[in-house]
Amino acid sequence: MGIDVSIITVNWNTKELILDCIGSAYSTIKKHSFEHIVIDNGSSDASVEAIRTQYPYILLTKNRTNIGYTRACNHGLSTGKGRYLMMLNSDTVLTDGAADDLIEFMDTHPMAGAAGGQLLNRDGSRQNSFETFPTLLTELTNKSLLKWIFPKRYLNKNRDYAIPVEVDQVIGACLIVRREVIKDVGLLDERFFLFYEETDWAFRIWKSGWKIFHVPSARIYHIQG
Repeated sequence: MGIDVSIITVNWNTKELILDCIGSAYSTIKKHSFEHIVIDNGSSDASVEAIRTQYPYILLTKNRTNIGYTRACNHGLSTGKGRYLMMLNSDTVLTDGAADDLIEFMDTHPMAGAAGGQLLNRDGSRQNSFETFPTLLTELTNKSLLKWIFPKRYLNKNRDYAIPVEVDQVIGACLIVRREVIKDVGLLDERFFLFYEETDWAFRIWKSGWKIFHVPSARIYHIQG
């Protein structure tokens, strides 16, 4: 049997956080097979040694320097063998069944090219988990007004959704992608060193005819900063 999902995590001096991140994958994914690929961008905080000691079976690549999040992530996306590929930030902790829910959603929605879950703060309150594509209108107009006038086009990010909803893009802290999507649109654009790479990718995914969803049952703690 093949691997259901390849989890790709980029690390740069986040020793304690990434150990929690890796541990959460092994303790919460119970229904599907996975591999966890870690790309270290030249950390100097003994991250690599700690990962090798506690999780010797992790697929770990150590770069000599910080080559940037996008380039490092592309390395993981290129080497992952799973049916799906999941970008998971080192400052995240999966809750029980979160990854399983995302995989099951993708399995039952063949037009879903990508999906993300509900991100949570440390205290369990909701974080922004999806966004609309930036346009001249969104940058020059009050976004609350746009949500009021066009509620179906500009979804309320503060609402607690009970069922999955189609969105423009999900926040890249936890993003699962169908392998076929990468064949269609390619990898992340490495001209983005950090930030907005997932916005560009989501736009290309959307232009290719795939849909992107927010799956609220998949809950992930995201320790920003």
